[in-house]
Amino acid sequence: MLIKKITPEQQRLVIEDLYNSTDSITSTRKFNEEYGNNLGRAGVMTMELNDFVRILMKTKFNHFEIDRVIKRVTGYDVDLGKLT
Repeated sequence: MLIKKITPEQQRLVIEDLYNSTDSITSTRKFNEEYGNNLGRAGVMTMELNDFVRILMKTKFNHFEIDRVIKRVTGYDVDLGKLT
């Protein structure tokens, strides 16, 4: 089984899109200020894609939007139902 990974740059692009922003650095900083203490920091190191998606699912972002953005940025389909 292939373990899918997501790079820090891809994480920043996902967060940028979820915030409807054009600046991934500022969006990631905002995300980490809002959620970093409780969920862990994003955009810092490569991690397993499923772990990153689990973090996102504990935020205010719509699950359908998370799925759409993950697929656009990484090219991977994620089964959100299996991660809850």
